[in-house]
Amino acid sequence: MENCIQKYNCNIDTKLIYENFFKYVLLSCNNNKLLNDKILNKIYCERIELLKLKLKYYTKNESSSIMVERAEYILHSIDYTLGIYLKTFDNLELQAGELKNKSLSDMLQNGCELIENKKLECRKLYDEIKKNKLKVDNYSYNDTIDYGLFPFFKEYDVNFAAQENPCSIDYQLYFDTMKYQGIEYMYNYLYSLSLENEFCSKFDIREICKLLKSYDKNCDELLINIFELVLINSLGRIILNQDLKSLDIDSFHIKNIKLKLGTLSFEELKEELLIYSETCCKRLNIKNNNLIKYIKKAIGQVAILINKNLKLNELEKVFISFKSGKEGEIVKYTDHSKMSNSMFKKLSEKIRDSYLVEDKIKVIKENVKSLEDLVDMLNSDCLFEEEYKVYYNSLSKMEIALLLKYMEENLNEKDSGVQLNKYIQGLSEKDQLEINNFKDKIEF
Repeated sequence: MENCIQKYNCNIDTKLIYENFFKYVLLSCNNNKLLNDKILNKIYCERIELLKLKLKYYTKNESSSIMVERAEYILHSIDYTLGIYLKTFDNLELQAGELKNKSLSDMLQNGCELIENKKLECRKLYDEIKKNKLKVDNYSYNDTIDYGLFPFFKEYDVNFAAQENPCSIDYQLYFDTMKYQGIEYMYNYLYSLSLENEFCSKFDIREICKLLKSYDKNCDELLINIFELVLINSLGRIILNQDLKSLDIDSFHIKNIKLKLGTLSFEELKEELLIYSETCCKRLNIKNNNLIKYIKKAIGQVAILINKNLKLNELEKVFISFKSGKEGEIVKYTDHSKMSNSMFKKLSEKIRDSYLVEDKIKVIKENVKSLEDLVDMLNSDCLFEEEYKVYYNSLSKMEIALLLKYMEENLNEKDSGVQLNKYIQGLSEKDQLEINNFKDKIEF
């Protein structure tokens, strides 16, 4: 829809193009003498007849009067739907031809069908977005996807309020879509969000969570755009010729970026960033041409941001360092001494002889003090299947994170590790994220 709009270049307020495209076409045709007064009068009369018919349906033929504001509102809905149909034609001459040769009633019907089809596309996009939602702890992102968007599909009224957006959207995209209305707004928002999610999904979600926390420890409450932060740091990694398994850029590397970019003019900077973005897409194996175009479009704004902060010598405000985001948050853990072999054997036998899993858990918690002993105990046939789940469920999130971190660093692929991963996968997304955040703060 946006591409069609960009083809017009009449001396009319561009705001009119988005708010009432039908009126924009009529004014443009009049200015360019494509429609004579007779045709314009015919269109005016047909438009009034359409309004009368809509009002009849709106009041269910039970009332002969209606508030002026409501009538104007419904007329705007009619104009909006007619505009949707006219946008399917590439130029003003073709649109004028439609207005000459086709009734407004038929055009309105065609417009309604286009909107209904676009609504189906929106629902498909929404379902994909929900399915592939990023597992991040940001309220505006989660609330918009989980609750804010859905009312549109239940409450959107193509007959009497086609220009409206009955939804609640807090999450901000990288490019503002507020100039659109109705189905156009919803489609552009959902499509852009799907592209941003597709890009972010190419990265380890744990790296994205670290990036957000490093940007601000209260990132869950902020109105931020996740795509922007991920894109900028991924470009920084490319500039430094580093892999994209991590998104971290420390202060030393930020100085190197400044040396590479600091002497470039704005146009040179933009060209360099476009080249880096192409490399980024290749490394991430991005094949979606629309996503590639979206990233290239984003480079224009990224270039402005980087250029401004290069001049202010504040590039650390653009590229995020994980280390600065973790200061004061590191949890250092020193393991207890390992028990003797004889004591370990005696204790493991006592656990195996216990009939109730609660008794086993009590023995473990009262006697096993080191992580090394605990993992060895869990791998010694002391617990079986569902008993692992009961034990892991008795631990705090920090204890789970500690155990997970130890098993990962010691390459534990035995039954206890398998059962732990199975247990974590069964938790809610919020609990999994909290455990991973704890794990990332632990240092042995």
